[in-house]
Amino acid sequence: MIGRYLFVLQKCFHIDLVKPFHSNLRKELTKMPKGYFNDSGLRNIALNRFYAFENREDRGMLLENYVFNRLRDLNREGTVYFWRTADQHEVDFVVSSESLKGNAYEVKMNCTGIKPGTYKRFTEQYPNYPLETISYTIHKDCKWVLKL
Repeated sequence: MIGRYLFVLQKCFHIDLVKPFHSNLRKELTKMPKGYFNDSGLRNIALNRFYAFENREDRGMLLENYVFNRLRDLNREGTVYFWRTADQHEVDFVVSSESLKGNAYEVKMNCTGIKPGTYKRFTEQYPNYPLETISYTIHKDCKWVLKL
């Protein structure tokens, strides 16, 4: 039943479903996609949330949705994926522009306190996908979301 609603929302261009990034096609086909709204206003209506960004408990998800839309628009030739393992290691976005090459992005509200070891598994498995952190706050170690 939910699959039908997602299908209609996708065909009407209200959402995009992002597939998981895997080198194994069989695993990719069995993993659940993540959904992102193409219009954050529609997202706000669906959730009935219209207050200031700084006061929202879902601001991290809203920021991730914004970054997805920017990456999709900036990378028309590439495909945007996400990466997650069974033990919940995750990278928010992997943009694959060529065969076995691309970029990876982790989205954070605040750049301080990021532990690089968290992403060691991804960087070892996919060395041709440099990982960069995109942050809502300005910090020298991260890309500021508005400079994306």
